[in-house]
Amino acid sequence: MTDQRVDDLVREATRMRYSRRGIMKRASALGLSAAAANAAVIQSGKAAPKRGQAPSVRQNRTISILAGTYFVPEAQEFFDQQATEWGTQLGVTVQTDYINWPDIQARIAAAVEGGSGPDVIEMRDVWPNLYFENMVPVDDLANAVGESYGGYFDWVTSSVAVDGKWFSVPVGASSAAFAYRMSYFQEAGLADPKVFPATWDELFAIGANLKEMGKPLGQALGQSTGDPPGFAYAYMWANGAMEREEDGKTIAFNTPEFVEGMQKFVDAWPLAFDDTGLAWDDSANNRAFLSDQIAATINGSSIYIEAQKAKRGASTADYEVVVDPADIWHATLPAGPSGPFVQLGSWSYAAMTYSPEQEAALEFITWWTERDHFVPWLEAQQGYIIPMGPGLTDLEVFTGDPALAPYATVAEIARNKGYAGPADQKAAQVSSLYIITNTFAEAIQSGDAQAAIENGAAQLQRIYGR
Repeated sequence: MTDQRVDDLVREATRMRYSRRGIMKRASALGLSAAAANAAVIQSGKAAPKRGQAPSVRQNRTISILAGTYFVPEAQEFFDQQATEWGTQLGVTVQTDYINWPDIQARIAAAVEGGSGPDVIEMRDVWPNLYFENMVPVDDLANAVGESYGGYFDWVTSSVAVDGKWFSVPVGASSAAFAYRMSYFQEAGLADPKVFPATWDELFAIGANLKEMGKPLGQALGQSTGDPPGFAYAYMWANGAMEREEDGKTIAFNTPEFVEGMQKFVDAWPLAFDDTGLAWDDSANNRAFLSDQIAATINGSSIYIEAQKAKRGASTADYEVVVDPADIWHATLPAGPSGPFVQLGSWSYAAMTYSPEQEAALEFITWWTERDHFVPWLEAQQGYIIPMGPGLTDLEVFTGDPALAPYATVAEIARNKGYAGPADQKAAQVSSLYIITNTFAEAIQSGDAQAAIENGAAQLQRIYGR
């Protein structure tokens, strides 16, 4: 950025009496680099760093960042490099901690209860509704980031904003589509290997042929935050049910259509699916697919990415990847009587109020979400993370490979958790208790779709009805 832009900001800050934080936020909105923003802070008289110290943050500071383990390891390594780069510039030590997805909420709960923990936390989907009282408000920053990328998609705003306010900055999310082996589906009777079954009924039928071939469908239904609810919510909506009506209180879960659809799924489970899926988390189905155990599964693009790496001799998996990426194609989820749907909610980054380093935490998030830093991170994800705004959808990483095309279009059929009500605190509680996913697991284990749905509806009533 030019010196003139910094000078203009200094004059504006002096005239408007901006605080130091106000200058940083305004600099972010203007697209200034961290170095330029810090220069504006100093010239505005809002900081007086000693010679040799970082201009905006005292040296010898440390911040910690908690996030879920990346399914694209190269992107995780790249994020570490970015954090180190930022810390080196400002004299801050940055510690990153990556843990299994199902364990993130337990870590957040412990930090909130104990009043100490990670300074920056990667929130998933509707979690801000649960923890916003412990998250630093970031309205100005989140709005500035959104504006810089063409505004946020509706699915982003509905899942991350809390009653219209921002307590974390959205960064997009992994998406959901069927990854499948074209050769196996063709052998099982699919006429065109690139035209996936259009309905769940059609998929169950061809799945039975696949299982007879020893290559069943695979569906994770363990208590995990990605693939299990990615299937369960979508199938529920496709079969005419939802957690609640638009009024936010009336439960619409126990419907005749959903009972019928659930019974079809229960009946199809032993005929078309890998029986071990009840215990699978978000990584087990990746392993099953890439080890040639199953023919298809709902997943982000990480399966395809790992297969490509293996073909180049660069696999980082702790098992042998035997699937040729040329045999992998992707498809949007099938339709039920009510249509096709996908559950989609954005991830976001929050600075925590218990942190003694809130300012540094916010400055890192500000720096990282600038285009010069954020776009390379998206590119390092190789299409696994879809963006939070339309200003990023034309990137080559999202348009260059036709095999990944369905991931870029899922927003067209996306719904939020809690639909038809808002993605609010109650929807986040339902999600955290895995009520929807557990209903499917219970139905399979008992064989009684009606009883499982009635039980799930009763649990929903206890949360939404109060």
